[in-house]
Amino acid sequence: MHRRLFTAAPLAAILLISGCSGPASTDTSEKSHPPASAGDPAPSTSPKGSAAPSLDYPKKVPALVSETSGTGNRKLPAFTPDEEIYTIYADCTGEGSVSLIDRDNPEGEPHAIACDDAPTVGVIHAEAVPQHLAVEVTGGTAQWAIVIVTGDQRSV
Repeated sequence: MHRRLFTAAPLAAILLISGCSGPASTDTSEKSHPPASAGDPAPSTSPKGSAAPSLDYPKKVPALVSETSGTGNRKLPAFTPDEEIYTIYADCTGEGSVSLIDRDNPEGEPHAIACDDAPTVGVIHAEAVPQHLAVEVTGGTAQWAIVIVTGDQRSV
């Protein structure tokens, strides 16, 4: 009961903090993304071959969920924040709506990821317990990308 309250409330902050945030790092050199583990879904492209939106996030910060992309619904790998705070970077393009949902609270409000606009950046305060999130696409085939990093990694 308490876990759902703590998880739902922090996810609501995504809408309040999202959009219009610039890059969290001034490092413009190209670096490889953290390697995906065996449990992480592989990045994908849409059937037409178009690439997922690129995400500008602090690559030196440990990723709780490696950069992942797709065109349909996807359960993200479970993760436990190192601290009681983590940052979500997400973006999408194309037709349809993309939302982030809490798999432990399916009746909770989905949280929109802005498509064809400024990338979504949300800082989430949550207990350091396993988090179970998913990306949900409705009304089209929007191409999305998401990464979750440890701590408060908003640009200052």
